[in-house]
Parts: sequence; C-alpha cells; structure tokens
Amino acid sequence: CQEWDKSRPVGCASARRTIQLQALYPELEIRPVRGNIQTRLRKLDSGEYGALVLAQAGLHRLGLDSRIHRVFSPEELIPSACQGILAVQAREGFDTACLRTFHDADAFACAMAERAFIRALDGGCSSPVAAFARLTDADTMQLTGLYVSDDRTRTRVETISCPRADGADCAAELAKRMGMYPSSLYRKI
Repeated sequence: CQEWDKSRPVGCASARRTIQLQALYPELEIRPVRGNIQTRLRKLDSGEYGALVLAQAGLHRLGLDSRIHRVFSPEELIPSACQGILAVQAREGFDTACLRTFHDADAFACAMAERAFIRALDGGCSSPVAAFARLTDADTMQLTGLYVSDDRTRTRVETISCPRADGADCAAELAKRMGMYPSSLYRKI
C-alpha cells in the first residue's frame, strides 16, 4: 500500500461526492477526473492525482479490489438514492409471480423513502443530492438526506427517524423542509 500523497489533488468525478469530500477534507484540493476506471487509475499511478474516489462496486466488478485502500461509510459520504438496490421492471400485464422470491420488503421500504426525498427536491442523476435510509428495527426507519443549493455554495445534512410505514412521506417532508431553509442556516462549503 503506497502512502497517500496529500500534496496532489484528489480525483473525483461525482459532484455529490466532491461536495461531501470538501466538507470532510477542507484542506485538500478535489479536482474532477475523467475517463473509464483504467484511465483514471493510470492518472493516479502517473502522479497526476494523490488519490481517487471511485465507486467500490465498479472496482470490485473489474477484479480491482486490491486497489481499494479505504471505504467510506454512509455517514461520511451519503450515497446516491437507491445505490446498491436492484430493481426489476416488467411490461404491463407480465406475470411477475416469478419475481416474488427476489422481493425484499425492507430494501423496498428504504428505496421508496430515498426516492421520495430526491423527487421532492426535483433531483436527478447528476444532482448533488443524496439520501440514505435504513431500518433501525422492524418498525423504525432512519433517513439521512443531503441537500445542496442550486449554486452549490450551501449544503445541509439532516437525519430523521420515523415509523417505517411513513418513510416515504417523512422523507418528502424532510426534503421540502431542507429546501426551504433560510440561507443563514446553511453551512458554507
């Protein structure tokens, strides 16, 4: 394992991750990095970057687990909504009975809450908003949301707990509330 050269920038292609990394490491330069995973790793190996922040799943899929030196927790870098959740869609009228064994009611409840949070903020794939839901027990959901102002100068992170059955409604309400805060309550980044 090589020592991390903190004098060089950290490469990150995700606006959502970049914003959160800047909050975690305000002393470091975070710079965009482009290309496929192999191209990005070559840029790291050549010394253009001191470190890269990449999706663990992508490195794992390519058999590059040995290149992973640190995994961020969801508390450090809030993931994109529904990250890691597999969804199966079917044509209307298709008999989905064969898919019932794949259905995970817990993952579904978390996915619906995370999606409700993002939908309430009118977020999309490239929006630097994030949501992470988990069940703390059979009846209670905890949701952490990240809201970033349109000009990306202010960010807010909040966590709520609510009844599992109300997860999506509570998530949407949290998103609306976070999006309406006066600018004095935002943290400068």
